[in-house]
Amino acid sequence: MRHSLIILISLILLSSPVFGNSHKGETLYGWGKTLPYVWKSIGSKKLQPKYEGDVENGVPNGLGVLISTNGWKYFGSWKNGEIWNGTEYDKYGNIIYRWVEGKRKYHTLNVKFR
Repeated sequence: MRHSLIILISLILLSSPVFGNSHKGETLYGWGKTLPYVWKSIGSKKLQPKYEGDVENGVPNGLGVLISTNGWKYFGSWKNGEIWNGTEYDKYGNIIYRWVEGKRKYHTLNVKFR
């Protein structure tokens, strides 16, 4: 699990913009109670979820990380300000969901069969 996090963070840091009004390594804050958030460049990581990564036209677009105020995290790709393909973790680092093309899928690796 640590290797995939290192690879994802490396991709975020080393990827370059291809076209458009895109910016790498920006920080945005999610305003609102749930996704989809209203994205703003001002906020407090204690009060709003914090996004770091690729931004296009003022919203997450490309690779990025979202960390909520309670420790929940999402690492992966974004499309037009919405979660697209990636992995969702609880505050302890356990995988809780996979996201595929904007749809949340249950993660089955932690399921125990009897």
